[in-house]
Amino acid sequence: MKRVITLSLIATVLVFSACKGGKKEETSEATGSTQQTSGSEEKKPAANQPKEYKVTITPDSAILGKKKEALVKVTGATAMALTDADGKDNGIEVSFKLTLTNKNKIGEGYSIHVDYTNSRLKLDNGTTITHDSGTDYLRAEPEATSKEETWTYKIPAGAKPTELNLFMDETRVSVGVSLSEK
Repeated sequence: MKRVITLSLIATVLVFSACKGGKKEETSEATGSTQQTSGSEEKKPAANQPKEYKVTITPDSAILGKKKEALVKVTGATAMALTDADGKDNGIEVSFKLTLTNKNKIGEGYSIHVDYTNSRLKLDNGTTITHDSGTDYLRAEPEATSKEETWTYKIPAGAKPTELNLFMDETRVSVGVSLSEK
Protein backbone atom coordinates (compact mmCIF):
# COMPACT_ATOMS: atom_id res chain seq x y z
CA MET A 1 0.00 0.00 0.00
CA LYS A 2 2.86 2.36 0.81
CA ARG A 3 4.27 1.75 -2.65
CA VAL A 4 0.98 2.56 -4.35
CA ILE A 5 0.62 5.78 -2.37
CA THR A 6 4.23 6.72 -3.05
CA LEU A 7 3.91 5.95 -6.77
CA SER A 8 0.63 7.86 -7.03
CA LEU A 9 2.16 10.79 -5.17
CA ILE A 10 5.16 10.82 -7.56
CA ALA A 11 2.83 10.50 -10.56
CA THR A 12 0.72 13.40 -9.30
CA VAL A 13 3.81 15.59 -8.82
CA LEU A 14 5.01 14.72 -12.32
CA VAL A 15 1.60 15.50 -13.84
CA PHE A 16 1.37 18.86 -12.07
CA SER A 17 4.92 19.82 -12.98
CA ALA A 18 4.31 18.83 -16.61
CA CYS A 19 1.11 20.87 -16.75
CA LYS A 20 2.74 23.81 -15.02
CA GLY A 21 5.65 23.78 -17.52
CA GLY A 22 3.16 23.73 -20.43
CA LYS A 23 1.40 26.82 -19.07
CA LYS A 24 4.71 28.70 -18.93
CA GLU A 25 5.34 27.97 -22.59
CA GLU A 26 1.83 29.06 -23.57
CA THR A 27 2.16 32.24 -21.51
CA SER A 28 5.51 33.12 -23.02
CA GLU A 29 4.16 32.52 -26.54
CA ALA A 30 1.13 34.69 -25.82
CA THR A 31 3.33 37.40 -24.32
CA GLY A 32 5.65 37.26 -27.32
CA SER A 33 2.78 37.78 -29.75
CA THR A 34 1.38 40.58 -27.61
CA GLN A 35 4.75 42.31 -27.55
CA GLN A 36 5.03 42.04 -31.32
CA THR A 37 1.55 43.49 -31.81
CA SER A 38 2.12 46.41 -29.46
CA GLY A 39 5.55 47.02 -31.04
CA SER A 40 3.98 47.43 -34.47
CA GLU A 41 1.21 49.70 -33.17
CA GLU A 42 3.51 52.11 -31.32
CA LYS A 43 6.53 53.31 -33.29
CA LYS A 44 8.94 54.44 -30.63
CA PRO A 45 12.44 55.41 -31.72
CA ALA A 46 15.18 53.04 -30.69
CA ALA A 47 17.43 54.09 -27.86
CA ASN A 48 20.35 54.40 -30.25
CA GLN A 49 18.74 57.02 -32.53
CA PRO A 50 18.89 60.81 -32.24
CA LYS A 51 15.87 62.61 -30.84
CA GLU A 52 13.52 63.97 -33.50
CA TYR A 53 10.69 66.46 -33.26
CA LYS A 54 7.45 66.77 -35.18
CA VAL A 55 7.36 70.13 -36.97
CA THR A 56 4.05 71.92 -37.57
CA ILE A 57 3.83 74.82 -40.03
CA THR A 58 0.79 77.12 -39.95
CA PRO A 59 -0.14 78.22 -42.55
CA ASP A 60 1.91 76.07 -44.91
CA SER A 61 2.09 78.74 -47.63
CA ALA A 62 2.75 82.46 -48.01
CA ILE A 63 2.21 85.03 -50.77
CA LEU A 64 5.05 87.50 -51.39
CA GLY A 65 5.82 90.37 -53.74
CA LYS A 66 4.32 93.80 -54.36
CA LYS A 67 2.06 92.28 -57.02
CA LYS A 68 1.48 89.14 -54.91
CA GLU A 69 3.16 87.13 -57.62
CA ALA A 70 5.09 84.64 -55.47
CA LEU A 71 3.50 81.71 -53.64
CA VAL A 72 5.95 79.97 -51.31
CA LYS A 73 4.79 76.61 -49.99
CA VAL A 74 6.44 74.68 -47.15
CA THR A 75 6.10 71.08 -48.32
CA GLY A 76 7.74 69.52 -45.26
CA ALA A 77 10.05 70.07 -42.33
CA THR A 78 12.24 67.98 -40.04
CA ALA A 79 13.88 68.75 -36.71
CA MET A 80 16.58 66.82 -34.88
CA ALA A 81 18.29 67.38 -31.53
CA LEU A 82 22.01 68.06 -31.74
CA THR A 83 24.38 66.76 -29.06
CA ASP A 84 28.13 66.53 -28.66
CA ALA A 85 30.14 63.39 -27.85
CA ASP A 86 29.52 63.83 -24.11
CA GLY A 87 25.73 64.11 -24.58
CA LYS A 88 25.61 67.89 -24.01
CA ASP A 89 22.69 69.64 -25.75
CA ASN A 90 23.91 71.67 -28.73
CA GLY A 91 20.48 72.79 -29.92
CA ILE A 92 18.21 71.69 -32.75
CA GLU A 93 18.68 71.51 -36.50
CA VAL A 94 15.51 72.37 -38.44
CA SER A 95 15.23 71.83 -42.20
CA PHE A 96 12.40 73.22 -44.32
CA LYS A 97 11.49 71.93 -47.76
CA LEU A 98 10.02 74.73 -49.89
CA THR A 99 8.71 75.39 -53.39
CA LEU A 100 7.96 78.66 -55.17
CA THR A 101 5.12 79.18 -57.66
CA ASN A 102 5.34 82.20 -59.96
CA LYS A 103 1.84 83.61 -60.51
CA ASN A 104 2.95 85.98 -63.32
CA LYS A 105 1.47 85.29 -66.76
CA ILE A 106 3.71 84.07 -69.57
CA GLY A 107 4.65 86.98 -71.81
CA GLU A 108 3.52 89.54 -69.21
CA GLY A 109 5.69 88.61 -66.26
CA TYR A 110 9.23 87.76 -65.35
CA SER A 111 11.06 85.07 -63.43
CA ILE A 112 11.20 85.52 -59.66
CA HIS A 113 13.31 84.16 -56.81
CA VAL A 114 13.29 84.02 -53.02
CA ASP A 115 16.70 83.91 -51.32
CA TYR A 116 17.40 81.70 -48.33
CA THR A 117 20.10 84.18 -47.33
CA ASN A 118 17.39 86.77 -46.68
CA SER A 119 15.12 84.44 -44.66
CA ARG A 120 15.05 84.56 -40.86
CA LEU A 121 13.92 82.06 -38.24
CA LYS A 122 12.45 83.72 -35.16
CA LEU A 123 12.97 81.95 -31.83
CA ASP A 124 10.90 81.88 -28.65
CA ASN A 125 13.56 83.90 -26.81
CA GLY A 126 12.97 86.87 -29.17
CA THR A 127 16.08 86.46 -31.31
CA THR A 128 16.19 85.74 -35.03
CA ILE A 129 18.77 83.59 -36.79
CA THR A 130 19.89 83.26 -40.38
CA HIS A 131 20.15 80.04 -42.35
CA ASP A 132 22.92 77.56 -41.72
CA SER A 133 22.80 76.11 -45.22
CA GLY A 134 20.52 75.81 -48.21
CA THR A 135 20.46 73.71 -51.34
CA ASP A 136 19.59 76.70 -53.55
CA TYR A 137 17.38 79.76 -53.96
CA LEU A 138 13.75 79.28 -54.89
CA ARG A 139 13.47 80.25 -58.60
CA ALA A 140 10.47 80.06 -60.90
CA GLU A 141 9.57 81.18 -64.41
CA PRO A 142 6.11 82.70 -65.12
CA GLU A 143 3.26 80.23 -64.49
CA ALA A 144 5.70 77.62 -63.17
CA THR A 145 6.68 76.03 -59.86
CA SER A 146 10.28 75.67 -58.77
CA LYS A 147 11.90 72.42 -57.76
CA GLU A 148 11.87 71.66 -54.04
CA GLU A 149 14.74 73.20 -52.09
CA THR A 150 15.86 72.59 -48.51
CA TRP A 151 16.85 75.38 -46.13
CA THR A 152 18.48 74.44 -42.81
CA TYR A 153 18.76 76.42 -39.57
CA LYS A 154 20.72 75.56 -36.42
CA ILE A 155 18.90 76.67 -33.31
CA PRO A 156 20.99 77.24 -30.15
CA ALA A 157 20.38 75.08 -27.06
CA GLY A 158 17.40 76.07 -24.96
CA ALA A 159 15.45 77.77 -27.77
CA LYS A 160 12.59 76.71 -30.04
CA PRO A 161 11.47 78.22 -33.37
CA THR A 162 8.26 80.24 -33.54
CA GLU A 163 8.12 81.56 -37.11
CA LEU A 164 9.92 81.55 -40.44
CA ASN A 165 10.16 84.99 -42.06
CA LEU A 166 10.43 85.16 -45.87
CA PHE A 167 11.38 88.28 -47.84
CA MET A 168 11.00 89.25 -51.51
CA ASP A 169 10.71 92.56 -53.36
CA GLU A 170 10.57 94.57 -50.11
CA THR A 171 7.72 92.45 -48.75
CA ARG A 172 7.81 90.18 -45.71
CA VAL A 173 5.60 87.24 -44.73
CA SER A 174 5.78 84.90 -41.74
CA VAL A 175 4.62 81.32 -41.26
CA GLY A 176 4.27 79.85 -37.78
CA VAL A 177 6.58 77.03 -36.70
CA SER A 178 6.12 74.77 -33.68
CA LEU A 179 7.88 71.66 -32.45
CA SER A 180 6.44 68.77 -30.48
CA GLU A 181 7.79 65.46 -29.22
CA LYS A 182 7.44 62.53 -31.63
